[in-house]
This record gives sequence, structure tokens and C-alpha cells, in this order.
Amino acid sequence: MNDHQRGGPSGAAGEIQVLDHPTEPLPTPMGRSTRSHLRFIVRRLLLAPVILLGVALAVFVVIDFSPNDPARAALGFFADDDARARFAAEHGLDDPLPVRFVRFLGDLVHFDLGPSAVRPESVGELIALALPMTLQLLAISAVLAVIISLFLGTLAARAEGRWPDRIISFFAAIFQSSPQFWVGLLFIQLFAVGLGVLPSGGYQPLSAGFIYWFSSMVGPAVVLALPFSAQMTRIVRASMADELAKDYVRTAIGAGVPLRTVLWRNVLRNALITPITVLGVHLGAAISSAILVETVFNLPGMGSLLVSGVSQGDLGIVRGVAIVGAAAFVVINLLVDFSYLILNPRSAEASSR
Repeated sequence: MNDHQRGGPSGAAGEIQVLDHPTEPLPTPMGRSTRSHLRFIVRRLLLAPVILLGVALAVFVVIDFSPNDPARAALGFFADDDARARFAAEHGLDDPLPVRFVRFLGDLVHFDLGPSAVRPESVGELIALALPMTLQLLAISAVLAVIISLFLGTLAARAEGRWPDRIISFFAAIFQSSPQFWVGLLFIQLFAVGLGVLPSGGYQPLSAGFIYWFSSMVGPAVVLALPFSAQMTRIVRASMADELAKDYVRTAIGAGVPLRTVLWRNVLRNALITPITVLGVHLGAAISSAILVETVFNLPGMGSLLVSGVSQGDLGIVRGVAIVGAAAFVVINLLVDFSYLILNPRSAEASSR
């Protein structure tokens, strides 16, 4: 057993740092490491606008070929052809697709998502009213999912092959495969209709009181978090079990380091790389899952706004919600990439080369 595995002959027992890959090259000098991190950040920041441009083009083209007619949505189903032609001329709907897309990009740069064809408010104003509610829902569900998955995944990994591991894996498989709208209806039936401890739907702002706000948000947040908590639990369990089986864990424990110290200082940090990647993907996908949850619980968020835009044929709302959702997905994945600089700087250095 060499000194690298022991963390150095002079290290205290509680501060042993074990290299799980002794054959890896020594850390790069500080200046080179900093440059690698900067290249990693700059590359991700430069890639984000390109992704958003591609998404904006795809959303614009797909919605433009939709059979819905903005003029009919604005003027009503029984509007005559002359009125519809005047509306199309006034709003530039007869212009070629490239011209309309460039005009749309120009407005988008100025954070102008255009007018709503049905409502008096602009699309930006409607999204500004709906987005905070959806962000609250996503934040609460993400916190719940992380807490549940870290606790259950670590517990299952430490009891690998025994009955706690089997029970946790069984329920994780059930909740991961359960449709969210069905789980939401069961939640309402149990806690709202049966027990009467939570409202069946609707939203109360925080200004109405914390208890009222929390009671209106906890149900949708739990339903939105459950499938991902199950998926994350299985991933955390696998990552933790893999790390606990490595030599550096046995070496540290053999050197007198308590298991709890090794678990929290080394094992958990190394095992969180994959779960954090999945967390970023989930938060982006949860934006679409929130459509079902907000509809089931009658919450005035982005999902409900999108459903109303589709049902009313308001293509401006559909386009605006899609663009904002894509931007949120890109920002979330940027934050996940930057978190690698904290948890695993070597992955960032490798990506920047």
C-alpha cells in the first residue's frame, strides 16, 4: 500500500484523502487548471445562443405550419375572408417565412414575444404572470426529489442486497413507471376528498399566508417529484454502491477513518456526478411534465397557459411558452455543467481540451 493510497503518511486519520485512481496523472498546475476551467465556461456560454437559435427556428417553423389560423383565432370563427385578409396584411402574416422569422428574432432580442391573438395582454405579460408559479413548483419538487433520493439511495446502497434495499427498489420501480396525471388524481382523492387535509386544486400566493401557499403547492410538487425521486433513488443507489466497493473506501476505513466521514467527504462527492447530470435533464423535462400536473391541480402556471393557447388557437402563446421553456432548459443545463467545476474539476478540464 503506497502513500498515495493512504493520503500521505503524516495525514491525520480524520483528514485522509484517498485517490480512487492512483494511476491518474498528478493535478495540473494552478494556472493551467484555471485556463482549462475558463475555456470550459466560455465554450458552454458560446454554445448556448446557438442552441437557442436552433430551437427558435424549429419552434417557429413547426408552429407556422400549424393548421390553426391566427386571424380566425383573433377575429372569431365566422370572420369573412376580407377581414381575415386585412388582419393578415396588418400583422405581416403574408410575408415570406424568412422575413417573418427575422422579424421574430428581432423582437426576441428585445424580449418581445409578440401580441396574443385572443387576449388583450401581450404574450410576454401572460408569461410573466404564469412563470413564477411554475418556477415555484419546479423548485419545490426539485428540493423534495433531491432530499428523498439522497436519503433513500444512500440507505439502499449501505444495505445492498438486504431487505431495505429490496423494499426501496420495489417502490422506486413502481413510482417511476406511474403516470403523473394518475398519481395526481389519486393524491387528490386521498388527501383532498378522503382526508380533507389539502385543497383539491387552485393556487394561493405567498402573500395570502405561508400555510395557504404551502397547502396549495405541496400536492402538485410531491406529484411532480415522485417519478424523478424514484429514478434518482435508483441512480444514487447504484453510484453509491459502486463507490463503496472501491479500494480507497476500505483503505480509509482500515486506517481508522469513521465510515460516516468517508461517506460524506469522499463517497458522496464522487457518486453525485451522475445524479446531478440526471437532475439537470429532469428539471428540463419537468417543464413539460408540469403541464399535466398544473392541469390536474388547476394551477395558473406555464402549463395551463400553454393548454389554453392550444385550445384557443393562439399561436403566439404556444410559441412564447415553447421558447421560454427551451431557454429555461438551456440555463438549467449550463448550471449543471458549471457544477462539475465544483464536484469534478477534471471532467471540466478534459472537456475543454
